Amino acid sequence: MTTLSSLNLLGITLRDLLDILLVAALLYQGYKLVVGTRAVNVLRGIMVFAGVWVAARLLGLVTLTDLLGRAGTVGLFALVVLFQPELRAALERVGRPRGAAERDGAALQDLARALERLAERKTGALVAIERRTPLGEYAATGVPLDAVVSVPFIEALFVRNAPLHDGGVIIQGARIVAAGCLFPLQASDGTYRRYGTRHRAAIGLSEVTDAVVLIVSEERGSMRIALNGRLGPDLTPTELREQLRELVYEREALPPLLAAPAPEGRP
Repeated sequence: MTTLSSLNLLGITLRDLLDILLVAALLYQGYKLVVGTRAVNVLRGIMVFAGVWVAARLLGLVTLTDLLGRAGTVGLFALVVLFQPELRAALERVGRPRGAAERDGAALQDLARALERLAERKTGALVAIERRTPLGEYAATGVPLDAVVSVPFIEALFVRNAPLHDGGVIIQGARIVAAGCLFPLQASDGTYRRYGTRHRAAIGLSEVTDAVVLIVSEERGSMRIALNGRLGPDLTPTELREQLRELVYEREALPPLLAAPAPEGRP
């Protein structure tokens, strides 16, 4: 009662308090949607732009205020066009059913188990997990599947001499959308020039998208992750599952195991 009385004396009602809490929650969720993406830097630029506009209004700079106001109106339409993929991904996350996270988690466990078994047999594999950047243009280069992620199916896709063995697999949520896909190669004169085509394709895709790209080496039987144009170190099955949880669930931009480029060597 004392707290309510104090709020009433300050002119703040329960409705005002609820309004403030809802706005704060909305801003927080909006920040979570853009953190770790290229939209963060744009958001900072918008905040600086808004700060200059407010300062110009307070100082009575009519011409500057009008110019910034007009530029802001045009800029809003430009941002919608520029960040259409990110906006669509954000809306999909908001509207995703509550059970989708559990299904995606089970799919990741099956994926990790399949890669572990492929690594044990030294069977090469290349898998890209879509995050915020759509991979539709790369899926179009392969064979459309729309299949449930399962250990036997993934193993069958990469078995030696299979038609889709040499291409990449693209996963969206708990579904395999395409196999035998072509990924852009990392430049042969770059940091990873000594690596084979499979590894360079993984690095190349991670340079132009935010996808989590998994590679199994058929020479060494190792499992690695490419992210943000970097190739991580060899992973144990436990480390692979942990990295997938952090990258796909928590959507970390750069986990510890990928903090620095791996040294050059054989794939």
